[in-house]
Amino acid sequence: MGQQKNYIVFLCYGYERVFYECTYALLSLSRVYDHGQPDNTEIWIYTDDPGKFRFVGDCNLSLNYRIIDKNTIKQWRGSIDFAHRVKIEALRDLAGKVSGNILYVDTDSVFTQRIDKVLEDINEGKRYMHYMEGFIKDEGNPILRKLNKHLGRRKFAGKPLCELAMWNAGVLGFNTKYASLPDNTLAFTDAEYSGFPKHIIEQFAFSVFFQEEGDVKSAAPYIFHYWKLKEAERVLSSFFEHFKDKNWEELARVSDLIQMHMLMQEKADFFHNRSLAGSLMNQQWKPAIPDWPELLKQL
Repeated sequence: MGQQKNYIVFLCYGYERVFYECTYALLSLSRVYDHGQPDNTEIWIYTDDPGKFRFVGDCNLSLNYRIIDKNTIKQWRGSIDFAHRVKIEALRDLAGKVSGNILYVDTDSVFTQRIDKVLEDINEGKRYMHYMEGFIKDEGNPILRKLNKHLGRRKFAGKPLCELAMWNAGVLGFNTKYASLPDNTLAFTDAEYSGFPKHIIEQFAFSVFFQEEGDVKSAAPYIFHYWKLKEAERVLSSFFEHFKDKNWEELARVSDLIQMHMLMQEKADFFHNRSLAGSLMNQQWKPAIPDWPELLKQL
């Protein structure tokens, strides 16, 4: 099989923070491709407000927008009114319209290296998620213990559900010859959410069906997903304000000044070292605003 067309997908609506994240993710993709993009690739952004992508005027990426209004979002949340259901519906929508390799990426992600190998693997029928978080039966954290109890000894394809791995769904890669993947994920989510109304039911649904035909590959070596770092909005908004007069190529270059893995470490250190009084007062971490002119000297 020759290399089919690639579709990189983002879901970006609602909070201002999400638009900053998505723009930063696009900048990181442009940066690792030396201001280009993967060959034979289109980028699709499912959004309620394409006008908020004000920094992409001279962007060299192949950007396309699929407008989703309030009514569409409400419909896609379904009768269970579940925010993460919108992601599944967006993938169903795209998989029903195109043929090729789909790589969905959460907005709070950074491309750390070229993804040509990922797209080649997807073209060959392999499936990607972000990284494996553990097996349900291992009950590695409280919410997995609750999920294990909810699932009981039910089986899928002859295997107990509790023996499956939980994968982070911040990245999802599959070829449209498996177009039933989002359909099956949606049906599973709708069936299970009422009995287990937790956010992880969506990513477990993806985990179930992505593992159905074999091993899942990890996108973590290529894409860094900083999903525990909502506070990054403070840094991102400062970045885009300070560099608002830069063109896209310049923005892509200086975007390397934002080191999300370092911010995550700072946050972890803060909570690890927080005093008892700070814990009792629910003291929260807030990242410092970077000194951008000083940081520019590093480039």
